[in-house]
Amino acid sequence: MHIKKGGICLIKFENINKTFHLNGKDVEALKNINLNINKGDIFGVIGYSGAGKSTLIRIINLLEKSDSGKIIINGTVLNDISTKELREVRSRIGMIFQSFNLMNSIDVYDNIAAPLKNKKLGKKEIEEKVLSLLELVGISDKARVYPNQLSGGQKQRVAIARALSCDPEILLCDEATSALDPNTTKSILDLLKKIHEELHITIVIITHQMEVVKNICNRVAIMEKGEIVESGDIVDVFTNPKSSIGKEFVAHSISNNISEKDLKRFKGRICKLNFFGDITRKPVLSQLEKQFNIDVNILFGNIENLYDNVVGSLVVELLGDKENIDKAIEYYKTLNTKVEVIKDAE
Repeated sequence: MHIKKGGICLIKFENINKTFHLNGKDVEALKNINLNINKGDIFGVIGYSGAGKSTLIRIINLLEKSDSGKIIINGTVLNDISTKELREVRSRIGMIFQSFNLMNSIDVYDNIAAPLKNKKLGKKEIEEKVLSLLELVGISDKARVYPNQLSGGQKQRVAIARALSCDPEILLCDEATSALDPNTTKSILDLLKKIHEELHITIVIITHQMEVVKNICNRVAIMEKGEIVESGDIVDVFTNPKSSIGKEFVAHSISNNISEKDLKRFKGRICKLNFFGDITRKPVLSQLEKQFNIDVNILFGNIENLYDNVVGSLVVELLGDKENIDKAIEYYKTLNTKVEVIKDAE
């Protein structure tokens, strides 16, 4: 699965602001949000509870209306359209939730078929559609089972099938894996990848879990206190976070950071090396040792799969002549890598 960068903008936030009035106080949920989500993205929005993520995603289909600014879908300014036009736009946007929002009084088949009842489709057409969706999400044997007889992962599969029933071009996922265990979360993310690949829809995922973003998203925005503090390509944000909260999320999701106490034990120059793609499979460190006559001591190492990219990260101690170490670092920078000097040699 591969998504080209710099695609056509499908969802555009322009100077979006939203304030809620709660218990006699004004709470700014969204502050001057400007964001583009491209057609074909699997776009992640990550932040802690109260950051404004759910308000942001509900602005997309106007389940929440902003106080100011514009939300633009496929060139159409939703703030300006009629109720009838809004219904048409919403019919092209599917949504799944943490709580599944299934109707417990009817079975799985009828839950998925429910949105199709207003589409003027014949009974046979509805049946074909529902059965194909059940197969797509991997629960063909659950058609006549009721939601309260299903596991959490199975309920979310039903919710996904229902959201896809009207052939949306956008799928919104509001903390869709937060109530699931790690193994079930992975299976749902794998399903979303499959749907993205087969149906070519744009997916927007709201989450507080960096693991979710790492596994599935090609682009990401980080939110804090109603603001987008950082956004970009997943590899760029993950390997070189600019904001303090971005650094915090990344630090929590990997284990290759070295403490100040440990740093004092080493006398050489300490560097963090990030590398991408094919370079992760090459013996670069041994090449540096031979070519520049230095010693490389690996302190920590980690390899991550970010969307469809392999990203490696090492913390190393470089020992040897200062001039040779400088040359080795400059050479390393030419290999589609990033170098951060954490501590100079003593």
